Amino acid sequence: MFLDSVKKISRVIKRILPFLVDTRLRDLILGQSVHGLIVKLGWEDNSFVGTSLLEVYAKCGSITDSCKIFENLKSQGLVPWNAMISGFVHNGLFEEAFLLFNRSRKSGLFPNSMTVMALTQSCVDMGSKCLCESVHAMVVKFGLVSDVQVNNSLLFLYSSLMELPAATEIFDTMEEKDVISWSTMMSLLVHLEYASDAIKIFLHMRDSANNYDHLILMNLISAGGILGNLKMGKSVHAQVITHGFGSELPLLNAMITMYARCEDLNSSRTVFDHSTTKSMVSWTSIISGLMHNGRPREALDMFIRVRFEENLFTDSVLLVSALTTAGEMVALELCMQLHCHTIKTGLTNYRSIQNCLISTYSRCGNVELANSVFVPMASLRDIVSWNAIINGYGINGHGETALSLYSEFKKSGGIPDSATYLSILSACSHSGLASDGLLIFSQIIEENRIRVSAEHYGCIADLLARAGYLPDVSSFLDGDGKTLWKAILNGCARNNDLKLAEFAAAKFHEQIRKDPGQLVLLSNLYASVGRFKDAEALRLSMEREKLIKVPGFSILP
Repeated sequence: MFLDSVKKISRVIKRILPFLVDTRLRDLILGQSVHGLIVKLGWEDNSFVGTSLLEVYAKCGSITDSCKIFENLKSQGLVPWNAMISGFVHNGLFEEAFLLFNRSRKSGLFPNSMTVMALTQSCVDMGSKCLCESVHAMVVKFGLVSDVQVNNSLLFLYSSLMELPAATEIFDTMEEKDVISWSTMMSLLVHLEYASDAIKIFLHMRDSANNYDHLILMNLISAGGILGNLKMGKSVHAQVITHGFGSELPLLNAMITMYARCEDLNSSRTVFDHSTTKSMVSWTSIISGLMHNGRPREALDMFIRVRFEENLFTDSVLLVSALTTAGEMVALELCMQLHCHTIKTGLTNYRSIQNCLISTYSRCGNVELANSVFVPMASLRDIVSWNAIINGYGINGHGETALSLYSEFKKSGGIPDSATYLSILSACSHSGLASDGLLIFSQIIEENRIRVSAEHYGCIADLLARAGYLPDVSSFLDGDGKTLWKAILNGCARNNDLKLAEFAAAKFHEQIRKDPGQLVLLSNLYASVGRFKDAEALRLSMEREKLIKVPGFSILP
C-alpha cells in the first residue's frame, strides 16, 4: 500500500512540476511547497525533478535557490546546464549565463540547439555584436547550422542588432525555412524601410507554398504604408479578414498607421473607431496619423480624450506625439504644460521626450527653454539631441550659436550625419553665413561619407540666393531635386531674376502645379517685372485647380 501511494505521489509531482514551469503562475510559495514534499520523499537528487525545480525557482525570480539546486545535482547532463543558463538569462544575469556555459564546456559537454537559443537571447539583451559573432562561430563549429530553430535564433539576433548583411546571409543559406524565418526577415526589412524588398520576400515565400500568419500580414501592411500603396494596403486588409485575423489588435494598429500614411484618414479613423479594444499603441497610431495628415488640432483633441476619457496612462511614445502636435501648432503654453506632465509622470528622463522637447520649444520660438532641456542631458545626449538644438538655434536666426554647437559636437567626438549637415547648412543660410556654409559643404564633399541629397543642395542654393550670389547656383543646375529648384525659385524672387526663376519652375513643373505657395511666388515675380498677363494666368490656373495658399503666421507677438 505504501509503495503504491509513493508511486501515485511521484506521478502527481512529475505532472505538477512541468505545469509550474510552463504556466504563468510564477507562484513561489506553491513551488516551495512542492520542493518541501520532494525533499521529504528524498527525490532532490533526481535529475528530472531537480531540473524542473530550478526552472520553477528561476521563473519565480529566486535565482539563488535555482543555483543551490543546480550545484547539488549529482547527475548533471546537458539538460540541467541548459536550464540553469536559461534561468540566468530569464533573470537578466547575462554574464553569469556565459560563465556557466564556459564551465559546461570545461566539463566536456557539447552545446545543442537549446544552449544556442539561450545564449542568443542573452546576446540580444546585451546588444553585443562581438558575442553574437562568437555564438555564430560556435554554431558552425559544432555543426548546428542545419537546425532551423538555431538559424531562426541567429536571424533574430542579427535582426535585433540591425545587421542586415549578416541576417541576409543566414537567411539565404538556410536549407529549411519556417514561418518564423520569413517573418523575422520581413520585419527587419520593414523596420529599415526596405519595403519593396520585404514584399519580394513575401512573394518568394508564397511561391514556396509556405503558410503565413498574422505577423507576415502585419509586415505587409507596414510595407504598404511605407510605400504609400493604398491599393496594396486594402488588398492585405481583405486578406486579414479572410484569414480570420480581423480582431487581432496589433494588426488593427498596423492598419490604422498604414491608412494614415497612405493619406486615407477616413479609413484610418474607421478602423480605429470599430476596434472593440484599444491599446496605447492604437491611440498613438491615430494621433500620429492625424499629425501626418496635417490635422494637429484633431490630434490634440485625441490626446485630451485619451487622458481624461479613457483614463489610460500616457507613455513616452504618446507624449512625443503630443509634443510634436504642440510644435506643429506653435503652441508654447501647451508645450510647457506637456513638459510639466512629463515631470509629473516620471517620463522626463526619457531621451526621446527630451529630444522632442528641444525640437518643440525651438519651433515655438523659445530656444532658451530648448537649451535648458539640452544642457542638463549631459551624457544622455545622442546625435538626435545635437541635431535638434543646432536646428533650433538655426531656425530662430542664431546661426553663430548653431555653428558653435556644431563645433562643440565634433570636438566631443560626434560624427555628423545627413540630418546634422542639413541643420547646420540651413542655419548658415538663415543667418547669411555664406562662407561658413560653403566651407562645411566643401567638407561634406571632401569626406564623401554621406550621400548628398537634393535637400543639402537646396540649402546651398538658398544660402547663395540669400547672399545675392545667384550666378554661383549654376554649378548645381544639373540636379533635378524638387527642394533644390524650389530654393532657387525663392532666391530668384528675392533677387528679381525672372529668367532663372522660370528655368527652376520648369525643372519641377509637376510639383509646382500642386503647390499654391510656389505658384503665388512665381505670379508675384511676374507682376514685379510687369508681366501681368502671365501673373493673372497663374492665378486663374490656381482657381481652376481649387488651390489655396495656406496663410502664414508668426511665432512672435
